[in-house]
Amino acid sequence: MRRVHVITEGAILLALYLALMLFTLYVPIVGMVLLFVLPLPFILFSIRHDVASAIMLLIAGSILSVLFGSVWNILLTLISGLSGLTMGVFYKRKQTMAVLIGGSLAYTASFVVAYVGIILFLQIDIIKDFIHLSKESLEQSKSVITSISPDVNLEQQFEQFEKGLDLLHILTPTIFVLSGMTFAVLTHLVAVPVLKRLKVEVSQSKPFREWRFPQSLVWYYLIVSVLVMINSDTEGLYFMAIMNLYCMLQFFVLIQGYSFVYFYSYVKGLSRAIPIIIVIASILIPIFLYLVRILGIIDLSFPLREKIAKR
Repeated sequence: MRRVHVITEGAILLALYLALMLFTLYVPIVGMVLLFVLPLPFILFSIRHDVASAIMLLIAGSILSVLFGSVWNILLTLISGLSGLTMGVFYKRKQTMAVLIGGSLAYTASFVVAYVGIILFLQIDIIKDFIHLSKESLEQSKSVITSISPDVNLEQQFEQFEKGLDLLHILTPTIFVLSGMTFAVLTHLVAVPVLKRLKVEVSQSKPFREWRFPQSLVWYYLIVSVLVMINSDTEGLYFMAIMNLYCMLQFFVLIQGYSFVYFYSYVKGLSRAIPIIIVIASILIPIFLYLVRILGIIDLSFPLREKIAKR
């Protein structure tokens, strides 16, 4: 009887997943949002049943996804299924932070597998092609600007853009990791209200304003920053490893800075719109991004929060 119940629920959730997948693939704007909803059927099934049954659902979903479209639908199903299965296991254990960490790792691993699979089977390197097309666009833009305004010299600016594009290929591992973390957080934000609606108990995660990374992060950041400055060789695995580590540490320091902004706004009773405006402004205006990063370093280095809370 229990086996029949598992199969029935699996079939319903699989049908729901396939419907969501078709919307994701064929409805452009809605599809972008549904990317973060796709793991939900696998999350629900993993919460209610054992891991072995969830793996069987993932295999069945991968096979059926091919029948409803391209053979490459299997990549989308593997990404959604593996991430949903992992997050569902930790939701079941009521370990919210583990949900985010496990989901990030699952998403990152899935992205890497999909990227390698596309290179091996389609002979297409998405990142290299993107860089190549971007450089061609830069050259066309340079030609257009030069023909309109021959006196304008933009060589230095365009050279910086090209260096940035070259650096993009070096930072491929960081792109995968940060993408995995972003997808995990957004999937979590979508999943929590749905799970609560379905009467699934979800443990409360720590508010963002209370997030604190270990103080040792500052030392790692300073050491890696020095290594980046003194390193003269811009080729090889050493440079690639240092640059990726540097960018990851910058990201964590930035998150710490945003956390402090939210903490300060909460303690001082400021409008909720203020930290949101600061986040948006820092993304649009680079100087604000540096200031938030400095705030993150100060927050990690000194007991600033305790002093603000006592006032």
